[in-house]
Amino acid sequence: MHCTSWLISEVDEHVTQLGTVGVVGAGLIGTSIGMALTAAGVDVVLRDRDIEQARVAAARKAGRLWENGEQVSHAVIAVPPHEVARVLRIIQRGGYAATTSDVSSVKGQIVAEAIELGCDLTTFCPAHPIAGRERGGAVSAQVDLFRERTWALCPVTETGAAARAAARAVALTCGASVIMVDPLRHDEVMARLSHFPQVVASALAAEATEGLGSDELALAGSGLRDTTRLADSDALLWASILEGNRRPVADGIDRLIAGLGILSAKLRTGTAQEVSVAVEALFAAGRLGRSKMPTKAGQPIPDWHWVAVVVPDRPGMLARLFDVVGEWGVNIEDVRVEHSQAQAQGLAELAVRPAEVDQLVARLQQAGWRAYQLE
Repeated sequence: MHCTSWLISEVDEHVTQLGTVGVVGAGLIGTSIGMALTAAGVDVVLRDRDIEQARVAAARKAGRLWENGEQVSHAVIAVPPHEVARVLRIIQRGGYAATTSDVSSVKGQIVAEAIELGCDLTTFCPAHPIAGRERGGAVSAQVDLFRERTWALCPVTETGAAARAAARAVALTCGASVIMVDPLRHDEVMARLSHFPQVVASALAAEATEGLGSDELALAGSGLRDTTRLADSDALLWASILEGNRRPVADGIDRLIAGLGILSAKLRTGTAQEVSVAVEALFAAGRLGRSKMPTKAGQPIPDWHWVAVVVPDRPGMLARLFDVVGEWGVNIEDVRVEHSQAQAQGLAELAVRPAEVDQLVARLQQAGWRAYQLE
């Protein structure tokens, strides 16, 4: 069950500003936007080429069906990238919305196609909420999908103030943090942080499992599942995304091939020392890259330290751990949990402020927990 009270208190001014919002595309993102806006008190209307999807979205409290001819203050286009410009032209020529934004993870090609189709860029603010799930469709939508996530606004020079303000109000009402990014720079960055990783995850899942029997696949650990999670994503949607951002993604693939080629050559013919140097260099670069990633959207890279705690596999033990730490006044900034079926126990890794680490480990050990600081 999702709590929606946070929406009401924080976004009243944006709700008043928005008026009626139309969402075109009742998939995961569109329905989640509709649910968040509706929960905040915004009047939302929904439209999808698949009327059943729109009905599912409406049943999930994402809004009401968008009747033919009804005009809205702002429309959010939540369709695959290759369809955005066409839908934008339909909305503008029909006079269905005063301003419009989109949610596509590709921006440059959409702007170019909108210009080619003669769309009015003054009332259009390209945008991209950085959130999603491997599962698609209205049934997978979540009211808090965008909570504490980043929402990129990518206006072009022609984009008017009203379109910018409406797109920003939608993002803030959904609980996101807004950043401004140039459309072409957005595509370069997303190729590195989203599009290229999706390709790698899918390729890794295919290669790692090729030719293995079910008994052998049972040996797969959490590492493989974690690194291939994105492989469950919708192929048709990603075909549209990669088509719209070809060069930056291809550049990423080329860089990866070159880097792995160096390691491959050392593994085949290098000395033990050469292999060790190559592996250490790769892992050091990986750790550095990982350390640069903020764990919460819109916030600086945290200076957190991690405390590992062994948790017995019994009902209520994880909750008891959180209660104990909370009673001591220690804020858990982030948490990771790994479970061992063989040992009937789990490992909870708690991110806390550096000044709290030593005392927290000591108090946990005194209280009977097996705890230690992670390097």
